[in-house]
Amino acid sequence: MTQFSNSKECNDIKILAIDIGTSSVRAIVFDSKGSIYVRKQAYYKTIIPHPGMEEQDPLLIRKETYRIIAEALQDESVDSNSVKGISFSSQMYGIFPVDYDGNPLYNNIIWSDSRALKYANDVKKTDTGRLFYNKTGCRPNSMFPIYKIKWLKENYPNLEPKTYKYISIKEFILYPLLENWVVDFSMASATGLLDINKKDWSEEALNYAGISVNQLSRLTEGTTSHALVSRSFLELWGLQKDTLIFCGGGDGPLANIGSGASSPGSVNIDLGTSGAARAVVDRPTIDSKESLWCFCLTENLWVSGGILTNVGNAYNWLNTNIANLLNAKDEITAMQQIDSLASKVEVGSNGLFFLPYLRKARSPHWNDNLVGTLYGLEAEHTVGHIAKALYEAILYDIATIIEIIGKKVPIEKDVVLTGGLSKNKGLAQMLAHVLQKNVLIPANSEGSISGAAIFGFYGLGILKDFKFKKTAESQYTIYSPDSDCSDAYKDLRYKYSQLVTYLSSFEFIQR
Repeated sequence: MTQFSNSKECNDIKILAIDIGTSSVRAIVFDSKGSIYVRKQAYYKTIIPHPGMEEQDPLLIRKETYRIIAEALQDESVDSNSVKGISFSSQMYGIFPVDYDGNPLYNNIIWSDSRALKYANDVKKTDTGRLFYNKTGCRPNSMFPIYKIKWLKENYPNLEPKTYKYISIKEFILYPLLENWVVDFSMASATGLLDINKKDWSEEALNYAGISVNQLSRLTEGTTSHALVSRSFLELWGLQKDTLIFCGGGDGPLANIGSGASSPGSVNIDLGTSGAARAVVDRPTIDSKESLWCFCLTENLWVSGGILTNVGNAYNWLNTNIANLLNAKDEITAMQQIDSLASKVEVGSNGLFFLPYLRKARSPHWNDNLVGTLYGLEAEHTVGHIAKALYEAILYDIATIIEIIGKKVPIEKDVVLTGGLSKNKGLAQMLAHVLQKNVLIPANSEGSISGAAIFGFYGLGILKDFKFKKTAESQYTIYSPDSDCSDAYKDLRYKYSQLVTYLSSFEFIQR
């Protein structure tokens, strides 16, 4: 850990944080108080060769990442000499093979791809599947790279002799900078190949995937510093030769760090395109029903939680499909109109339930039989009722995840809400009622990328814990529960869970 000599020197030091997302890559320069000096962003698209298959071009994403790094460092708001480190957050669950020279042999198979469903289903509810969950914290599911590797090996056997490593997009971006293959614990956890108890690659998982430990990157702490050894990049970006690289972590676990929910027992709920509820824990934490996943974060911390597939994307589906009915001029206006209509609807949406499983249900149900369903629809229901019922269903699933975590470890009385939907005041207030907890929304909504910056400052020795120096209460907007609303939602959530259980037994037409 690098140490700096005085407080003024520390205050002048900046970290360039990078977040490699599904739809874009972002670069933000931070100081140790969390102040932002410059933002840059570049967008790219997902390739869908067939239904259920979702890929991205690794070369394009690396090119765009390097481009916005250059733009951020060349911005007049930043003295590149003050940037002492670059730290990374990244989308998780992606995997692709590279040859010995680091050239991609296939596109990055991203988190939302379900081509490996057969392989995960074959392992599910077997002794092997239970063994994998107990060791890796990842229940058998097509999103995990262990099954995507199996699919690649069986469907493209011609790639096997050429394959040197199986890597994530972040490893691909880091390699030319470090001239070494390394992966942090949280990204490694999301492969389904890491033993979260030993913090080492699982021999059983490797054997199942049919790969050797040499075909994976070297494990490292996300806060460990690595020299930026490439002189060409140092010169291109105008950085000093002592600039350090920090692998950081996966975007999910880092969202806890960046939101302020970084101590054991603290919970971050992130509602974006997908959603998640995660708690930082001081030991590996799994449950008997395999509802939760558990990933390593640092040497002594893990993150336990669950992921919802249907959140912002279900919300966008609603906006897109009824925007014309509202005569809205664009999707943003439609969203505002829908929120306004939902805000006028009473608790419980007048008996309407909206099961939002437009995509395969993951936490807490993990049941492929669940499909999008409106139950209890009557003539007097309006668009506002449908929207409100959607919001309520999302929050019921979030509450179930937190309840499962709370049975395993003590959790704090307040939760932190982040993500694009945290801007929806009505939804934030509903969440407080459903959880019967205070919901805190940070003024800085940059969860994952802030977490990457915090990891960098911690690795430099400037921060002594995983929080920016500025931690005043005024940084949060607080929503508190109302006892009457909470009681009503407790009863409604029970009815919703009964409905989900009942519909889980139906095998609808295969999607």
